[in-house]
Amino acid sequence: MSEKLFILEDKIMKLPGLYAMWSVLYIANFVVLLSDDTQGKSRDFNVWSNAASVIYCSLASVNTIFGNKMPSTMLLMAGPVHQYLHWLLFAYYGGPDVLGSHAIGVMNWISVFVVGIFTIDMIIKTWLITLKPDFYNQYVRNHLNAVNNNENNDVEVQVNEEDNHESVVEQNI
Repeated sequence: MSEKLFILEDKIMKLPGLYAMWSVLYIANFVVLLSDDTQGKSRDFNVWSNAASVIYCSLASVNTIFGNKMPSTMLLMAGPVHQYLHWLLFAYYGGPDVLGSHAIGVMNWISVFVVGIFTIDMIIKTWLITLKPDFYNQYVRNHLNAVNNNENNDVEVQVNEEDNHESVVEQNI
């Protein structure tokens, strides 16, 4: 079940696909904000909601450098911050008041749709790992073992008995 639950981010889109999707939405919003002089609730909502979305980029980098490199982990950390803030801002600025036919209003429609889909997904996953944390931890272990078995056929991990540190030794096979 875990393989199917996290297939979109970990197997299909992966980090480059997720980053490309975020980049397209971010650049589109940037261009719209430069070209549409609409002021008020629509603009304020758009700016603050999209400003919060940059958390995905920083947590993706942190997870790639220091973490398990799995997009699902990044989304489980960043998703609730951005998405719950998005809906709080949507309510604060009057819900439908931020939507419209002007360029910023249209981008807000797109944002509500995209964030809505990701929010449904995020709520299911965060509640699941809240109630059954071992479910995700086991999925991560299985995923990383599979990746290591596929990618490291020519790598051996050795443990230094004196300081109990692992080192990776490449073998030419």
